[in-house]
Amino acid sequence: MLEERRRILNMLAAGKISATDADGLLAAMAETKMLPPATEVLAAPKSPKYLRVQVEEHDGDNSKVNIRVPLNLIRAGVRLAALLPAGLHDQINKAMKENGVDFDISKVKPENLEELVDHLPELTVDVDGGKGDKVRIYCE
Repeated sequence: MLEERRRILNMLAAGKISATDADGLLAAMAETKMLPPATEVLAAPKSPKYLRVQVEEHDGDNSKVNIRVPLNLIRAGVRLAALLPAGLHDQINKAMKENGVDFDISKVKPENLEELVDHLPELTVDVDGGKGDKVRIYCE
């Protein structure tokens, strides 16, 4: 805004525009200054608060699973995992692998979770099961 004012005053000083023209331009700039920038007019994307997992039967009448997990609970879990002594990581990884989850808990870092949460609004997983059941995972 300051640069535009300077250009108007320079044009006035150089005789390229009259004082009346300069006054009109400066008044027009003052009016546009009162309007919020276009970026402020647009609402910021809503940050998700929950991770939702739903499993519906093929007839659609009943939900087998309807889980709504607050993302703050997930954040707290990641922060707690970061506090675990390194000696426990191997035991936890082994127990998880025995239960079919091949996962390295030592790789979970709170800063990585925030990056993931930033992209969660884009996440939607829809799966049609073999028996006609539907699985949906999304954020809300």
